[in-house]
Amino acid sequence: MNTKTVTSFSLLLASCLLLPSCSTRYDRVSFNPVGGKPATRKPVPDIVIDTNESTATWGGLIKSNKPYDIIALYYMDKAPVVASIEFTKVTVTYADGTTDPGTAALKLPMRFNHFIYEYTDRKPDGSVVKAKPRRIEAEIPRTINRDEPFTLLIEGRFIKDDGTTIPFRIRRKYNLVRDQHSETWVDYLSNC
Repeated sequence: MNTKTVTSFSLLLASCLLLPSCSTRYDRVSFNPVGGKPATRKPVPDIVIDTNESTATWGGLIKSNKPYDIIALYYMDKAPVVASIEFTKVTVTYADGTTDPGTAALKLPMRFNHFIYEYTDRKPDGSVVKAKPRRIEAEIPRTINRDEPFTLLIEGRFIKDDGTTIPFRIRRKYNLVRDQHSETWVDYLSNC
């Protein structure tokens, strides 16, 4: 038997024996908004809570890492054309009434400018459409320090190209969901 064949077979056999025994543990949290997004005629950014998840390779621990970040996203395909977003008030308040020190330490106002997001989309009829809408991604880092439900309050304004502004206010409650479980590496790969 050829040496390369023996080596390849040995590696394959070792992988088959090793991978099922490797396990991945999870210690993650996620924050889900309570209820639906309130209806409004004014533009309002979408809010996402980034739990700064770290991922181990070849088994290990996948975990959320405090403090967590608030991400505000806003996409524009049509008028009004927004040049930037400015946050004038950001608070995270827990059920016991305390305000998170991460939001208390923010230097406000915070302003984030737009950028051009280019993408290509294929339509069902086979045609290709290229678009270059404006997009704003605002990260407010290190603002959530506890694994508890909270109420988020954000006040600010969109600033249009001509200098006019559109104020907005977001007040949403978030519940905490904790994910603590283990699975084999093979199960992990099969869920990808």
